[in-house]
Amino acid sequence: MSGNPCEGCPVSCCLKMGLFLPKSEFSQHFQRHEEVLVIRQIGKIFVVSPKEGQVCPYLHNGGCRIYHERPIDCRVYPYIMSHIIEKRNKVKIVFHTRSDCPKKSELYHLMPESEARALIIAFGKKIYGESKTIIAHRESGILSQFCNRFEARLSRSLNKMTLRWKKILSKK
Repeated sequence: MSGNPCEGCPVSCCLKMGLFLPKSEFSQHFQRHEEVLVIRQIGKIFVVSPKEGQVCPYLHNGGCRIYHERPIDCRVYPYIMSHIIEKRNKVKIVFHTRSDCPKKSELYHLMPESEARALIIAFGKKIYGESKTIIAHRESGILSQFCNRFEARLSRSLNKMTLRWKKILSKK
């Protein structure tokens, strides 16, 4: 647990978050903890959150037991991935800085935005492969937030519609 700047913090931001995970990180760290987690799979991404009244299974004495092996979504904190927008040859991963972390200005010095972007792109490559172009996009205000939410919903709807058409066409 040493080296963890969050160790001993009373806020425990990791109790409130839903993590975006590639299958490899989900299988390695969270699959065996289904009794304390809400798990959803959205496309190729697993989203895990603590069940009501539960905590992250790795939170122990105010610190993380897997701090040095933690998932990418934990590594980029206090930057928060909020939307993943899939298009044909590219994937846009939206992140923001609206966390309640009392130490976030200190954490920004430990994790500059350029490093967070690189990790977010690595996260995208882990899920979608090296051939996809991955764009890490930082939300910069209310209008940007609205546009990204709209684009994410539209992208999900179009992806579902495409899958339905492929299914229909494959039956013919």
